[in-house]
Amino acid sequence: MKVIVILMAALTIGIPLFSQTTISYHPELYEVGVVFTNRTVDDATFDPGEPGPGMWDFTPFTTGDENNFTSVEYSPTIPHISECAVTPNYILYYHTTTDTSETEGWGFSYVEPSHIDPLGLYGNYEGSLSIEMWAFNSSYTPSNSFPVNYTDSWTTITEGDGAFQSGMITVDYDYQDTMYNYVDGYGEVILPCGRFDALRIKRRHTRHSHSDHPLFGFDKTEREFSYAWITTELGIAATFTGPKDTTGGMPDSNFTTGTLAFQIYNTALGIEENILPTLLVVKVYPNPFNSSVTISAGASQANVEIFDILGNRVWSKIVPRSGPAKLVWQPDENISSGVYLVKATAGGLTASRKIVYLK
Repeated sequence: MKVIVILMAALTIGIPLFSQTTISYHPELYEVGVVFTNRTVDDATFDPGEPGPGMWDFTPFTTGDENNFTSVEYSPTIPHISECAVTPNYILYYHTTTDTSETEGWGFSYVEPSHIDPLGLYGNYEGSLSIEMWAFNSSYTPSNSFPVNYTDSWTTITEGDGAFQSGMITVDYDYQDTMYNYVDGYGEVILPCGRFDALRIKRRHTRHSHSDHPLFGFDKTEREFSYAWITTELGIAATFTGPKDTTGGMPDSNFTTGTLAFQIYNTALGIEENILPTLLVVKVYPNPFNSSVTISAGASQANVEIFDILGNRVWSKIVPRSGPAKLVWQPDENISSGVYLVKATAGGLTASRKIVYLK
């Protein structure tokens, strides 16, 4: 009887009830051509909450750096790809340019339906100094195995070597990473690209690195805590990383200020929306939305239409020939909450994306 009373009270006052989510393998995530965009916010203030059930909303964070990642085909011409411990079958390429810097890089992994193995990283950064960095694993263990369940735990130990270069100076180093993972939460994440059932992983990361360079040698241990939210549809949907301690101590495991990164766009959300030329890709923000939604079609003179679930057209507009290729839809009072389809056409091409309107 007490259980029934508590359940009815929760429904009455609107407390969200969550099942214990299981995250499974989603093969479309790793197909060549899949693109996702992350927003990164430094020094973000965010409360991950207590272990157990939760709801994590990342949509209030609207500023920060945005990085696009594209899954690309294997090519021996990609720098350092042959140095991976195992031949990678999942390769991410990113390239971001700002007013003050440019970053470009590749991430290498070996993916099977049961697990994911990180194999290496290569990248460069150009700002006031031009820095080239790379790191590759000489041994590895899966970063996570599928399916992932609430209360799962595992440890990943990776040994490898790398280097960073600035000008004519190259510093080689070796390292050992130990990552302790514990799935301590389950519930829902709310992102600009939608709402998803998620598991939260709390992670403790220790890295010991060493270099015997005569001028820039070092021997140090770094420790940090972080959270990762994973979903079936997006893989790692968000991460929140706390301050790093290099003094030999242990940083605060209950941090609320750190680096926040989360996905704002992912073409794997709908395969029928992905097999399109890159010049015509519909992007929407935010999604779900409750007052207005911004639509980008990626091409001027594109005809943008919005349909309800019955196929009735409720709005249409032409992207202007000049200026940003973005439109804003503010539903009228007679438009009800629900799922709508944004459709763009240009030059015989068609692209579409689902949006959710919540009054």
